[in-house]
Amino acid sequence: METKRHYRSCSICESMCGLEIVTRGSEIVTIRGDKNDPLSKGYICAKGAALKDLYNDPDRLRQPVVRTGAGWERVSWDDAFNQAEAGLKAIRKEYGNDALAFYFGNPNAHYHGSLLYLLPFFKAMNTKNRFSASSADQLPLMLVCEQLFGHMFLLPSPDANRTDYFLLIGGNPVVSGGSIMTLPGFGRRMKAIQKRGGKVVVVDPMKTATASLADQHFFIRPGSDVFFLASLLHVMFRDGLADPGWLGHFCDGLDKAESMVKAFSPEKTESVTGVSPRDVEAVAREFCRAPSAVCYGRMGVCVQEHGALVNWLIMLVNIIAGKFDRPGGFMFPTPALDVARALSWLTPKGELGKNKTRVRGLPDFGDEFPVAALAEEIMTPGPGKIRGLVSICGNPILSAPNGKILDQALAELDYMVAMDWYIAESSRHANIILPPTNVLEHDHMPTMTHVCGSHNMAKYSPAVFEPEGDVRHNWQILKELAVRMEANPLAAAAVKMSTPTLLLKAGIRIGPHGAGLNPWGQGLTLKKMKASPHGVDLGPLRSSLPGRLFTKNKRINLVPQIFTDGLEALSGNFSAPEIAGDYDLLLIGRRNRKSNNSWFHNLENMHTPSNRCTAMLNPADAASRGIEEGDVISLESRVGKIELEAEVTSNIMEGVVSVPHGWGHQYKGVSLNVASRRPGVSVNDITDNQRVDSICGTAVFSGVPVKAAKKDCL
Repeated sequence: METKRHYRSCSICESMCGLEIVTRGSEIVTIRGDKNDPLSKGYICAKGAALKDLYNDPDRLRQPVVRTGAGWERVSWDDAFNQAEAGLKAIRKEYGNDALAFYFGNPNAHYHGSLLYLLPFFKAMNTKNRFSASSADQLPLMLVCEQLFGHMFLLPSPDANRTDYFLLIGGNPVVSGGSIMTLPGFGRRMKAIQKRGGKVVVVDPMKTATASLADQHFFIRPGSDVFFLASLLHVMFRDGLADPGWLGHFCDGLDKAESMVKAFSPEKTESVTGVSPRDVEAVAREFCRAPSAVCYGRMGVCVQEHGALVNWLIMLVNIIAGKFDRPGGFMFPTPALDVARALSWLTPKGELGKNKTRVRGLPDFGDEFPVAALAEEIMTPGPGKIRGLVSICGNPILSAPNGKILDQALAELDYMVAMDWYIAESSRHANIILPPTNVLEHDHMPTMTHVCGSHNMAKYSPAVFEPEGDVRHNWQILKELAVRMEANPLAAAAVKMSTPTLLLKAGIRIGPHGAGLNPWGQGLTLKKMKASPHGVDLGPLRSSLPGRLFTKNKRINLVPQIFTDGLEALSGNFSAPEIAGDYDLLLIGRRNRKSNNSWFHNLENMHTPSNRCTAMLNPADAASRGIEEGDVISLESRVGKIELEAEVTSNIMEGVVSVPHGWGHQYKGVSLNVASRRPGVSVNDITDNQRVDSICGTAVFSGVPVKAAKKDCL
């Protein structure tokens, strides 16, 4: 049997590591890192190697299934699409367009086939009730980019390969692989910074794997990053360190930025953050005086009460110190397929509050409502109640706040369609499940991930295998649903005639590296990418401002009113957060090398002998509650309670407790045999869907007040 060698990018997380996959017939022999990949240079993590187990997983659906009174039954695709169309259209006919909703998870951002056909699907559904994982993840950053740079997908990335000073707040890229920063093997990048005489500083409530490798780590109280960053800016202005340089020629509001942080001296903010004035001043001096520097924040700074303000202040720190849009700083990638430019012709560039949710009045952003509102929009009677849902590659019961109530809500739906590999926690509520192809069964071109690249590259990879069983590609499923749900016959015909290949060819040709409309042009084309299986190196990030801006006047407004009002509201209160009753611990999440949200828990090789779903406590907090290592404890919030094993460690700040995200596979009706044997608990059974960022409605996962007790003391 012939042995073949395949090269592609791993599409599990945002690192996009290059893979070398050796196959013999339909068998995967080995998966290794591709040493010739321009970005990863041979690096690979456990998740990339586990693609073999994911492909072979016997629980993965390989044909559409319909839920009946006797259980799940296999059906043909024609029957599946007919039933889905009939169920959704019946709701639309009786209750109107907005009785339908859809939710899409973050795996869609990792496959160009999904991305290319989500827009026609959205249009065909014709409902304002759109939800996604964005509002449980990076939405505050997208809002800030829209407000400052004119487009929600114009996302800067750290130029880590050339920086001398990396200030990292609320992220753990050594474990997570990076996020809104496509840069494989971050541990190697840290060592390279240190080897050339640079410095890495981490600010986090936990001494993470990244913090352990850094030159310096500062504990910070969850949810207080806004005060830390404001005090950092205060010192920059006070001590004459602020110097935006040439950026000042197209930035407005510098004087106002200085005045708005005058109240946030490090002496005042220490009581809130726990970071001493001496340390704030040292970081400000080192950051501003470094030849190049970048301040970057990730999940921890997005999913907190003041996430929008924190992401805004991170941008200001980089801009006011003159570290923005220059080598080694925060820079805009120029991807082969420029998503921001392409989408600016088709959809809004990001607008806040065009619509509000029916029940709580939360604003939409980029035509999406916060997922924290999904359960109440289903369960609250009255006009506009959501009765039908399409879930696309997502598992909101485990990824959205207050998963228990969302579980109840999904059970109340009149009809639900899910695109999913598994009968999982959320998809088990569906009337019909449409299984897409495995990641190795379709071609792949990173699109959204290279929008966030820390080095410009392009790569196209053909499928490793022909689809196994009776499955369809994501784009085929979305395309068919769009054609069937589209009321405009001309629009339906246009969607029906399109193909991903045609769209990719056009997008690459008109992109920043493309050959343009000249068929003999010398720029990048899909054909040239196919001839370079390891990828095409497009060079380091380059300065691109002000031309890259999408603002009408090609200028950056440093002080949008929605942010300055929010910061002013905090300027008079520098006391530590009040403890409500005995809810005296602040909950945060954490990452694990062998987890990827709720993925991968059904793969035996991704489990370890030790329990990974634990509650990490500081020794002082454990001792005051009589808790010892390995004890079963309860964690309780306003909305619920979970029980899990205690892990006592000085790597977590006193007053903080950490539980990993993505577990909780104990639900009846889930067909995940491996995961169900080691289910863990879902931290989102105790996060609160009523706690959201007051500016943009993003769910608050970090800083939730909880109480802890040893189980036998209850």
